[in-house]
Amino acid sequence: MAAFDGPKFKMTDGSYVQTKSIDVGPSTDISQYLSLIREDSILNGNRAVIFDVYWDVGFPETETKTKTSGWSLSSVKLSTRNLCLFLRLPKPFHDNLKDLYRFFASKFVTFVGVQIEEDLNLLSENHGLVIRNAINIGKLAAKARGTLVLEFLGTRELAHRVLWSDLGQLDSIEAKWEKAGSEEQLEAAAIEGWLIFNVWDQLSEE
Repeated sequence: MAAFDGPKFKMTDGSYVQTKSIDVGPSTDISQYLSLIREDSILNGNRAVIFDVYWDVGFPETETKTKTSGWSLSSVKLSTRNLCLFLRLPKPFHDNLKDLYRFFASKFVTFVGVQIEEDLNLLSENHGLVIRNAINIGKLAAKARGTLVLEFLGTRELAHRVLWSDLGQLDSIEAKWEKAGSEEQLEAAAIEGWLIFNVWDQLSEE
């Protein structure tokens, strides 16, 4: 049975985020983990899932760097209030990733991200992956607070401006990022997902 049995990290408010990191192979079943993410989003987060995507960039000799076809999706992070799932994806994609495609296409989940427009375009153009219900949290924050600059901030700056959060825990990891181990990097991913979830939660109440 699927379980988030990776490291559990304590957040600044005393709550914990349970993690799971998966290297997705041809026979890896990720559907149960996606179901757990969906369930937690329904129970604890107004059906919101925080997402972030990471890319490998490689250009064949015959390709110019102005084209986008050299961009290939390498990892996906999905977060809720209590969970963080980190998927390292295979090259080339396998059929078992159809579950991920269906998950992103769900109209019953709101996928919330930071500065996501380019990512959405790349997902669609390069992988045929469409996120049906996506929200740029920075744009939402700018509109809610009447402050245009919020639309263009990254994760930590946006969280600081909206929540006035203590970012010391994240800063300490990023300060030694080149030497950070996989567990510390997973902790940073969990913190960033948790911060944006709380930005979403705060804005939803305004």
